[in-house]
Amino acid sequence: MAPLLELNGVTKRYAGVVAVDDLAFAVPEGEVLGVIGPNGAGKSTLLSLVAGAQRPTSGSILFAGRHRIDRLRTHAVARLGIARAHQVPRPFHGMTVRQNVLVAAQASGRSARGQAALAEDVCRLCGIPEPDRPVESLRLLELKRLGVARALALEPRLLLLDEVAAGLVGDEVTEVVDLVRAVHARGVTVILVEHVQSVIQQLAQRVLVLDWGRRLAEGTPAQVAADPQVARVYLGDDAGAAAPALRGRLARADAAPAAPVLEVEDLTVDYGKARALHGVGLTVREGELVAVVGANGAGKTSLALAIAGMVRATSGAIRLGGDDVTRTSAHARARAGVALCHEGRQLFTELTVEENLLLPTDHVHRPGPPVAERLERVYELFPILRDRRAAPAGALSGGQQQMVAIGRALMPQPRLVIFDELSLGLAPRVVDEIFAVIPRVLDWGAAVLLIEQNVHRSLEVCDRAYVMERGRVAMSGRADELDDVQDAYFGGRALTTGGERDAR
Repeated sequence: MAPLLELNGVTKRYAGVVAVDDLAFAVPEGEVLGVIGPNGAGKSTLLSLVAGAQRPTSGSILFAGRHRIDRLRTHAVARLGIARAHQVPRPFHGMTVRQNVLVAAQASGRSARGQAALAEDVCRLCGIPEPDRPVESLRLLELKRLGVARALALEPRLLLLDEVAAGLVGDEVTEVVDLVRAVHARGVTVILVEHVQSVIQQLAQRVLVLDWGRRLAEGTPAQVAADPQVARVYLGDDAGAAAPALRGRLARADAAPAAPVLEVEDLTVDYGKARALHGVGLTVREGELVAVVGANGAGKTSLALAIAGMVRATSGAIRLGGDDVTRTSAHARARAGVALCHEGRQLFTELTVEENLLLPTDHVHRPGPPVAERLERVYELFPILRDRRAAPAGALSGGQQQMVAIGRALMPQPRLVIFDELSLGLAPRVVDEIFAVIPRVLDWGAAVLLIEQNVHRSLEVCDRAYVMERGRVAMSGRADELDDVQDAYFGGRALTTGGERDAR
């Protein structure tokens, strides 16, 4: 019997970036396939290709053994029996739950009475007891249920679930797991992209692990969680060039604590009805390098953006040098000494290397050495940038661009520099070079908050670390005392149950 879905040599390129690389796998009818992988692995791109929202650069996608769907438009793919529920619910506002579901049910080809019966059935299946409520009144879990209900109103044979548990906590996650089980029990095949590994472990019969758009591993949830290659892409290598820096820093661990540069207290951040951070607290002291690690979707980048003032705190407090900056603007925080080195670098690619480096000094005026001296210090950190100073930033390699981004963050002479996912998308050798430099940033007089997915590299260079899971701090302590980090990635233990655990 032919598989329900079959990918053969599927590749998707965006300019020079390969998001999915020669991917081939099959999904038999009735399976729940989990798809996991670190940031940039190609998971969401894969779902978009299967759903018809994007077309592959090469390769083919076959559905039900006879339909070539890789050149079909989204609505044609949906009518064949493939539906997708998105990570961020996108209901039609100004309408009720029932009306939202009926929009999808119109594609079923049923009569008006049949469409109404279908909408009633999927609302019941998805646990929506009051379908005549306006969607504006729904909480996040209810919006997630509505997203699944709308997808099911297309009467799919294959359901694509993109981060269905994202933003949910505690019993809400259990309710979503029960919902997916109920859908699967009706004979619907499911492809589940998910960062909450406990959901993958409970639901997936088989797990496909992607890295750099390629298939890295495949097997049962238990086999994948025990695979050293999978642990490496999530946690990073455990032997890097920066290891001696950790030993030197731990020698000072018993010294009297310095004054706090950053204090975060009971911080919550919401995106609409989705809560990204739940009562997060942390401290970074003068001369200290603190890491925040955790799996994709743990809330690390939301934390970085909240500290920098680029997203608004819902509640809680952020203090810089003792001053409350919770409600101040991003540019005011920059002038007070906060610098953010963004995930993805975000350089001005048509400007030269030196123009990118000098740009923040035109807008953020802080005490310290003259600008020319600061520029020279950046070139001492990264000699290759001196040689490329007149080259457009867009002409540099990914690693060199990351060096420019680090240098640009340091140029305003910040009190606190936040590095967000420095290792993302870089080759291991380049990651070694970058992490060997990070401890030297402390010589600039800046405390460092390192937001990272690469756990081993982070623990090699930091003084202390916080482990985040589902928007909460699950563990914290000295870098050499955190021995259970892998549980936060692969669901071996629910770290946030019962609150934060301090390794000290």
